Formats: sequence, structure tokens, C-alpha cells
Amino acid sequence: MHSDGHPAASEPTPPNDGTALASTPVTAPGSNPVLDYIHGPVGLRLPDVAAIEPGHFTTAAEAVVAAQRQAVAAILAQAEEPSLTNTTIRIDQAKEPAFRLQALMRLFESNLQTEQFGTALAAASQHLVRSHLDLLLNGSLFARLEAVPTSDLNPEDKRHHELLIRDFVRTGVRLDDAERERVAELSAELDRLEKAFSRHLAADTSALAVHFENAEELTGLPEAAVQAAAERAGADGDGQGGYVLPLLNFTQQPQLAQLHEPASRQRIFEHSIARGCRGGEHDTRQIVSDITALRAELAQLLGFRSFAEYTIDDETADSPDAVGDLLAGVLNPARQTFEAEIAAIHEQFAPEQIASADVRYWLQRLQSERYSLDPQQVAAYFELNRVLHDGVFYAAGRLYGVEFRPATDESGEPVKAWHPDVTVYEAVENDRVIGLICVDPFARDGKRGGAWMDQLISPGRLTGELPIISMTMNITRPAAGQPCLLSMDEVRTLFHEFGHVFHGLFSDSTYPDRAGTAVPRDYVEFPSQLNEMWALHPQVLPHYARHVETEEPIPEALVERIREADDVGAGFDTIEYLAAALLDQSWHLLEAGERVDDVLTFETAVLEAAHFSPLVPPRYRTTYFSHIFTSGYAAGYYAYMQAEMLAAFATEWFEEQGGLNPKAGDAFRRAVLAPGFSTDPMETFTDFFGQRPDVGPLLRRRGFAPRHETAD
Repeated sequence: MHSDGHPAASEPTPPNDGTALASTPVTAPGSNPVLDYIHGPVGLRLPDVAAIEPGHFTTAAEAVVAAQRQAVAAILAQAEEPSLTNTTIRIDQAKEPAFRLQALMRLFESNLQTEQFGTALAAASQHLVRSHLDLLLNGSLFARLEAVPTSDLNPEDKRHHELLIRDFVRTGVRLDDAERERVAELSAELDRLEKAFSRHLAADTSALAVHFENAEELTGLPEAAVQAAAERAGADGDGQGGYVLPLLNFTQQPQLAQLHEPASRQRIFEHSIARGCRGGEHDTRQIVSDITALRAELAQLLGFRSFAEYTIDDETADSPDAVGDLLAGVLNPARQTFEAEIAAIHEQFAPEQIASADVRYWLQRLQSERYSLDPQQVAAYFELNRVLHDGVFYAAGRLYGVEFRPATDESGEPVKAWHPDVTVYEAVENDRVIGLICVDPFARDGKRGGAWMDQLISPGRLTGELPIISMTMNITRPAAGQPCLLSMDEVRTLFHEFGHVFHGLFSDSTYPDRAGTAVPRDYVEFPSQLNEMWALHPQVLPHYARHVETEEPIPEALVERIREADDVGAGFDTIEYLAAALLDQSWHLLEAGERVDDVLTFETAVLEAAHFSPLVPPRYRTTYFSHIFTSGYAAGYYAYMQAEMLAAFATEWFEEQGGLNPKAGDAFRRAVLAPGFSTDPMETFTDFFGQRPDVGPLLRRRGFAPRHETAD
């Protein structure tokens, strides 16, 4: 976006009509494809990833920083009195190219990481972080911004202006010169350390993939998974042969629920919890110590006792104490449920002992034998493309009136994205394209673990852009020629991430940086967790759950057993989450000067003080907790529970409306999803639902209290 030529917010640029999808641009020799992309014309375009080299990011960052500096100087040189148009919006325009560049950088960091790109991205990020800080710490620019008259602004413009002022203040613009310089130094160093954490963790996760010599050690895994492990071992090219199981992001690897051999489970578990804490060049402990110490110092400079206090001041939760109360209010019911789960395992199977590596296995056995559920039998009804097309897309079509179709270029060929795995879809409403969705489903080297949604382009009436959204998972790639069958957890994750997608897709905001998912972290997970309700909903499940070989719909008796079995392990799942959330809060309640160098001892002390069972390790141990050390959830991992409280409340509301009710869906979309951060999220929630949420629906959702009936 250029720094001039845009009308005021009261006269927004008409949105792109979405009638033509531009193919991936051809980059001219000698040009910079990164700059070509971020400065390209308005329209639905994907970056020319194949043409991008590591150095392009460095030179692009330098160019963007120089342009931003010139734009700020031009704002300050104006003779006219400050106004929304010549100051607030001009600041937005000055920031926009950097935001677009950062979105492209996140794609490479998360989906296309290599050592060379990692180094270049880290250098580029340093330029951008410092430039952003220079803008937000510019006292003259802030004085002009504060002087903008607001009495005649419409509510959206006024809120945006006030939030921009808040951004300046929270960054430290009112500090003295020396303090502002220290804030800039701390922020730049934290960015560098967070990038280093990501690189170290990705490398150690790859290095700790578990090698097995014999297929007998993998007894219990589906045959397709064993074949895939053999293919991966062959692809590694180290001549070892055998079988290789890569690690996913969290502590409890999915194979722990399947493998019959305790020794195999223990090996995988030990590899999983060793990430980042076994010495060597990829150890993350020093980085953790540095990050938490610097965050505490930064918070103190900005007027807060801790980084947790600083973070939660910008969220919907009231305070760190309120967060602690929420977590504690769920912990006791979860602990009681887990104790009952362990007692049931001992009663039914009488194992000699249960180690941390075994709990998932025994819970799976308990689930299978109580409800006659075989995970492989269940997975046969959940083929990836069918779940996506006939499940996720079907529910959204019924509820919100949109359809999804594979995107094609001018020649009718499928649009190519950043990897052959990626499928690009157009979202269509009333024969008009309203955005692009890029689905990147499979795990591969150079891709960080977990599942996430991101936006390459954020929409807004100010820019005329439509959303371009990525949805990424790390499903194990099936063996050649085999269908991709999903576990129930993966089915839920797919629905979850598309809840984020719809939040971004349905955005109706003037300003891109207030659009869609640009809301507080403890609110952003609300639409995604709400969308999980449709995964097993009786109005949706029969439409997509068909046997991969026979095409028979999933039997109702099996569906009922799946629903009944859904609560098995709920105590364990909740406790491992709460343990991770407590670790996050504990690290970020440290005050300036309270540096912790013995990371693992601190972790153990925190968990023991809260009486967590050693049988239930945190979902993420500190040394591989990427959410809080590289993914923007520092002091905010509690957000999933806060948001689930909202989602559980909204789920019961949808059931009261009859489930897949288009009228209810349209009202929810327009009143709750569309505004993004253009309105206060909790005020929006309360106005729409008529009251503030309470913890009751959350406890029912998790099976810790009797549930309400589900609409058919």
C-alpha cells in the first residue's frame, strides 16, 4: 500500500470485486520478488515463493524501513492541523508494508524454514522491529496523533484512533529518552532470541525423530503409519533403514496411545521431553532464561510489576489473579476426573505400573474396551478431503451461506502456492469471491509443529483488499497410494483451525490491523473453539463420516459410542493443559531482577507447589514451549481456557437456536465475527448474548458436569 492516495475512513476504497484471481506473478530478472509482492496491486495474489531467495528478505526489510522513515517525516512536515486523514490514517499507511512483509516472513519461518532462510529472516526481523519501535517511540509523531480532534469521528474511527494511541503508550512513548532507547534495545533483543528459540527447537525436534530397527517395536500402529515410518527412514538417506517416527510439537506424541510395547512408548516419550534440554547447540535453556529476564525488565520499564501483568492488561481477562482463579476453578474438577480415570484403569486392567509414557495408552485401552472403539476403525470414516469438503465446508455453507471451490488461474489450472501439498480454495458468497484459503495439511521438514491459521493479507475497506488466509496442520503423510485418515483429535483440530479461518474471512472492518483475528489472544480462540462443536454434531457428522472403502455412512451406534467415549481422558487432557498454562504464568510473573538460570528446577518447583501429578507432564515443557517463546502467547497460554469459556457459552446458545440455523449463523457472523477489533470484543459478546459468560458451560463442555441436550 502506498503512503498517499487513500481516502479518509468515511469514504473508504471500494473492496476488490474478487472476479479474477491473479496467477503467481512472474518476477523480472534483477527485481526483488518480496517487494514485488508486498507493493503489488490490490487483488488476490500469492507470492512467487520459488523466486524468493534468503537475501531478498534482507534487502526488502531495508527498503521498507527506509520508506517508513520517509513516510513518518512527511507526516511531521505537514503544515495542516492534525486530522484523522492526514495523521492517523497516514500512520497506518506508513506501517502497512512492514506488516505485509512480516506476514510473508511468518510463512517462511513456519512453513518453509531452512537454515539459510532462518538467518536472513532473523536479520530482516531485526530491521523491522527497530523501525516499528522507532515509529511508536517517536514523541513528535505521538504529539501530532494526540492532537487529532475526535469529537466528530464515527465510533469505528474513534476506537481505531484511541487504540493507536494506546499502542504508542504501551510501547513506552511517554518514557524519557534513555528509557525509550532501552525499550528499543530490549524489544530488538527479544525478537532475536525468539527467532533463535524457534530455530533451535525446529532443529532439535528433527534431530530427535525416533529410529526403530524392527517393525515388531511398532506393534499397535496402523499399517499405513508403519509404511510411512519406513518411507521416512529411507528418505533420510543415512543408510540406517528401519523406521523413523518424527516428533510433533507437544509432549504426548500420538503414537503413545497406540504402541503396545512399553519400551517403544518410553523411548518416544524420552525423546519428546528431551527437546531443548540435552545440551549442545540446540539447547534452549539459556534462551529461556534470557527471554524471561528481559521480558520482566521490559514490563518494569513500562510500569508493570511483571510481564504477565503487562500482557493481561491488553486482554479481556481482568488481571493475573483472575487468570489464576479461572485455572484453579477448572483444576479441581479435572483432578477428580483424572483420579477416577486412573482408578478405572487399575480396576479394569490391573497394570503393574503406569509411567507418564503409558497413560495415553491405558486411557485409549479404557476407551476402546468400555465403548468397543478401535482408533483404526474410527479413522476409516474420516478421510481428510471428505472431512474438509463435506464436513467443515458443508457446516460453514449451511450456517454462513458461503461455498468453497478450488482456485484456478486464468488458464484453468489449479493455483500454485508455496508447496505442492497446498491446495488453494476460493470462498464464494452470492457468486462473488470474498477471500482465498490456502490449506497446508502435512508434516514435513522445515515446518514447525502444531496447527495454525495466519493471514498473508488482512482485509480492510481502507485498502480494498480481501483476505488471503493460510491454514496449516502437521498430519502425518500417508504412505504412497494410501488415503489420509484422521484421528478424532485431528478432525477436531481441522474444525478448530477453520474457526480461525472464518473469523478472518468474514471480517468487515475499515482498518486491516483491526480486522478479523486482530483481537486479544484470550478472545481469538473463541471462534475457533466454537467451530469445534460441529465436528460431532448430528446435523454435520453424517454428511461427511463415510467409510473410506465401502462409502457406508458411519453407523449411529458407533457415533453414540464416540460421543460417550469423548469424555475418557478429559481429566488428563485438562490437567496437562493447565500445567502448561501455569508454567507460562509462573515464568511471566517473575519481576525485574528475578532471573532463573536453572530452568528445569524452576519448572519442577512450580508443578510440585501446585500438586500436579508426575503422571501428567505439561502439554509443553518449558524448553519446547513454542507458544510462549516464539508464537506470541507469552503470559497468554491461559487464553485457550478463557476463550473456551466463551465458546462453551456460545455453543449452548447455538443449540438453543436449533443447531445449524442459517438465521442464527448470519446474526452471529455479522454481530460477533465481522467486527474483529473494531469494537470491544467483550462488549460485543455481552450485547449479542445478553449476559457475561460463566464457567458452568465450560465444565459441561469438558464433561465435568451434566450436559444439556443437543439439537438434532
